[in-house]
Amino acid sequence: MAITTFTIGRRTTSDVWDVRELVAGDVVWTTDLNYSAGSLEFDVIEVDEGFTPHNGDIVKFYWDNVQLFYGFVFDFKYTNEKFSVIAYDKLRYLKNQDSLVWPVSTLSQRFNKVATMASISHRVVNGSNHKLAAEVADGKSYFDMLQSAIEITEQATGSLYFVMANYDKVELRKAPYKALTLVVGDKSLMTKFDYERSIEDAANVVRIVRSDDTTGGEKTATASSATTTKLTIATSGSKHSIDNWGRLQYVEQAKDKSNFAQMKTQAEQLLKVKNKQTTTLKLTVIGDPSLVAGNAVYLRVQSLKDIGLGTKSLLITKATHHFNADYTAEIEMKV
Repeated sequence: MAITTFTIGRRTTSDVWDVRELVAGDVVWTTDLNYSAGSLEFDVIEVDEGFTPHNGDIVKFYWDNVQLFYGFVFDFKYTNEKFSVIAYDKLRYLKNQDSLVWPVSTLSQRFNKVATMASISHRVVNGSNHKLAAEVADGKSYFDMLQSAIEITEQATGSLYFVMANYDKVELRKAPYKALTLVVGDKSLMTKFDYERSIEDAANVVRIVRSDDTTGGEKTATASSATTTKLTIATSGSKHSIDNWGRLQYVEQAKDKSNFAQMKTQAEQLLKVKNKQTTTLKLTVIGDPSLVAGNAVYLRVQSLKDIGLGTKSLLITKATHHFNADYTAEIEMKV
């Protein structure tokens, strides 16, 4: 396996440079579900052919004749006769900011709207029919607008949607995009793993606070597993976490003009998000182009099975590929 296409070309002219033989070190390709553009980072040696990368140049990269990356130069450094380049795929233009008034609409409709406004080629692979409430998005990035729509849709439908660049086209997809039969583990692809559980950012008591402008006082709605008073929303899971972790409290201001019932609902919803430990699983593996964010693979690691994480299909949330003589990748997985 090898780099089979690697070019840098101008947007406004027909000039294109083949840089396959100029690469110095790793070519690093990253995909991430966390509302980030895919990136390609690489170094190329300067040659006396009038070639200098320009910001905005088009970068195309194939590995083993598979189209992997289409994007644009956003940053380059020049030191010691070498250019160090960072290119981003078309998702980068979803960082553009705008002010929009959204009518009642679906995630699919909002995705099509912002992608069109960002002037990027796009398509809906997996759409949603769930209706989102009308809202005003003032001075927010297109990524922010999509994140809000995706999170609300997931809460309502249980389905996780995400946006990803499929070479030169940005797509709205549902996770997992591809549920691969590939097994990653002790005897297949994996060379190292790191597993972590943390409650650093967890909370098992949530208080929603609203200031009363007329009296100067406050009213609060509390979601807690410690008590069962009329201001409390309790679940057995939350009580269990307080017993095991101690009281971890989080306070947030009420949404604008919320009444007390809405404050309790807000507290309950936030408790569901906060009342959990963060689990991180990172693997170092032999490279495979199908191991990208949004796909799922089977994990089979005996050491992890011994602590309760048996063989199962897990979603890849971030993947960083290193293309060189020893093609490797690091993948992060949702547990």
